[in-house]
Amino acid sequence: IDGDTKKIINIVKTGYAVHISRTSASGRYLFVIGRDAKINMIDLWIPTPDNVAEVRIGLEARSVETSKYKGKEGDFTDKLAVAGAYWPPQYVIMKGDTLEPLKIVGTRGMVVGTQEYHPEPRVASIVASHFKPEFVVNVKETGKTLMVDYSNLEALKVTEIGSAPFLHDGGMDTSKRYFMVAANQSNKISVIDTKEDKLAALIEVGKIPHPGRGANFIHPKFGPVWATGHLGDDTLSLIGTDPVKHKAHAFKKVAELKGQGGGALFIKSHPKSQHLYSDSPLNPDPKISQSVAVYDIK
Repeated sequence: IDGDTKKIINIVKTGYAVHISRTSASGRYLFVIGRDAKINMIDLWIPTPDNVAEVRIGLEARSVETSKYKGKEGDFTDKLAVAGAYWPPQYVIMKGDTLEPLKIVGTRGMVVGTQEYHPEPRVASIVASHFKPEFVVNVKETGKTLMVDYSNLEALKVTEIGSAPFLHDGGMDTSKRYFMVAANQSNKISVIDTKEDKLAALIEVGKIPHPGRGANFIHPKFGPVWATGHLGDDTLSLIGTDPVKHKAHAFKKVAELKGQGGGALFIKSHPKSQHLYSDSPLNPDPKISQSVAVYDIK
């Protein structure tokens, strides 16, 4: 869609039920993945944006991302892409310009806490670190966040960070250092420090958090916060994200807003906006499921 005229420029054929989209670091390419694990790479700079590469990395999937790191180890921006599968339980690292698969890594293993073996732990959300040449890969059933060092694929290094089972979706705080990810059936938000490669906090929130990527904004009392809605109750949880200037509130649930009802999937704001938007599309009441709640941040 043209951002100025709002006219449809092209309708691009993709995989089944596109689940997520990610732009490359340059902004030129849009990567989308269908629930059927088909990835499409769309060039946004050609006269009519369209597919330039595609690959299928499994039978069912939810996540795709590209490398974003540029630092002393080298410039890896857009050099690699990664996608995670629900089936088979694996993630695939590819060339960022052609989607040629380079490395396939299985995710079967032990569940955090119980140490029981899980044969089919699905790969949920994936983001790219801005502090290291790493992908942040979240494995649902085992409750592990994998910090995958992609600087040397022939000697792959993976740091396991255990938090809580059923890691699902999440997003970065405003500093892009902390990844906030929902352990949804554990009713917790796991905070991953992508600079130190460690668990910064595990925060109790409402029932079945589902933030999408969450929403960042400046709270008049608590400073920078990140917000999530919930599938299982009508609350919105606000978590402080500034350990420097607002240390007392950092990585704690500082406030709870009343939402329209359970069934919330996504929550959004914008740095230039004074509003917070929350939906509830899975609520059984049509009046709620077909509307969006808007909050005054001030």
